[in-house]
Amino acid sequence: MMLHLAEHVHTLNAIWRNPHASRATLDEFRNRKLRRLAAHAHKNVTHYRQLFDSARIRTGDVQNVQHLERLPLTSKDDLRLRPLQEILSAGTDPATLVTHMTSGSSGKPFTVHRSRLEERLINLFRLRALGQAGRRVSDRIARIGEVPLGGHRRGRADRLRRALKIYRDYHIDCFQSAESIAAELEALNPDMINGYPSALGYVASRRELLARVHPRLVVTGGELLSAPVRGEIERAFGVSPIDFYGAHEFNLIAWECPAQGVYHVCDDNVIVELLREGKPAAEGETGEVVVTGLHTYTMPFIRYRTGDIATRGSDSCACGQPYSTLLEIQGRVVDYFRFAGNRRIHPYEITGPLIESESEWVFQHQIVQESEDAVRLKVAPRRQPGPHEMDRLQKLGRDKLGPQVRFTVELVDSFPLVAGRKFSPYPNADYDGSH
Repeated sequence: MMLHLAEHVHTLNAIWRNPHASRATLDEFRNRKLRRLAAHAHKNVTHYRQLFDSARIRTGDVQNVQHLERLPLTSKDDLRLRPLQEILSAGTDPATLVTHMTSGSSGKPFTVHRSRLEERLINLFRLRALGQAGRRVSDRIARIGEVPLGGHRRGRADRLRRALKIYRDYHIDCFQSAESIAAELEALNPDMINGYPSALGYVASRRELLARVHPRLVVTGGELLSAPVRGEIERAFGVSPIDFYGAHEFNLIAWECPAQGVYHVCDDNVIVELLREGKPAAEGETGEVVVTGLHTYTMPFIRYRTGDIATRGSDSCACGQPYSTLLEIQGRVVDYFRFAGNRRIHPYEITGPLIESESEWVFQHQIVQESEDAVRLKVAPRRQPGPHEMDRLQKLGRDKLGPQVRFTVELVDSFPLVAGRKFSPYPNADYDGSH
């Protein structure tokens, strides 16, 4: 524990200096973090000890980033199939940890565990990037996203920040109509807007509602930001969005350079490999995104396959910062379902509650709009669900979609994978709303 604390203090001392450091200094920082993480994981985490031992890898074999290729890859499925105590550091009390359940971008819900100190530490990398993007301490920030039942609870820290007028976050439900979202934005008059590309693109498509909304900064994340959606957002808000790429397992992975348009990899938080048929992708080539988190000892993620695809850029950015770059990120495109009468529903409205309430028996899911009045939810179960569980799932879909839409739940054994493509639980491929 003391070793972890010392490493975290070392990181805190470096985090604000690293953007101005040389690449050699940044590499030295990364190598140190990787050595200590690999040694900890082999000694204290059953999954990695068995993984390393099966590949005949000793702790001393991992001295720098170049040695990473000696370690086996780990996937979400590898971790999901393990008992929790085998993927957490030995002696960890799960009740003391911060947890994040993934939104199921792979269709397979998974819970990430971190210590409170790790949670705060890695969030500093995101705050640093937001500061570079233009966020100010005094900004009023509108977050357009999923709002839990009962709304967000405002703790003492939230109330204090609002009283001091610093880091003020205001949450807007992305599942509302465009009119309702626009009305809340106009009332709030935010300096910064943050949200899913699909949600921001949806409200931006009603530009006439946003005439009095003039944010200084728009930040997107959580899904792929396509060129058409980027243009829609820029035309509506008068500012080009800055895109952030992350995952619950790591927090920030990369963010868009405001000056150059490429993505800075957050090299002092994560090690990102782009693998093409198991080999490192060259500059300009696409590859599978494999990530190692450098600061989470409680539940380590080492050579973790995200399932995303990205295009490798240069090893440094022309803006002068020492970070390596990504030219493009492919993955997680989520479209609204479109119904008669210009009614739209985001698929998260169905899958969000599904992940929260049915993850005990739902192993993987996929939801598809088949026609203007038909939606199908395919579920690969962990076990055969009981009649009451199927009824509950049917009711969830019917309540969200309404009686005019036929909602079908189909149990499947598994979902076939397509070579070179990440599985999407939201393909919306059978109906595009154009006919």
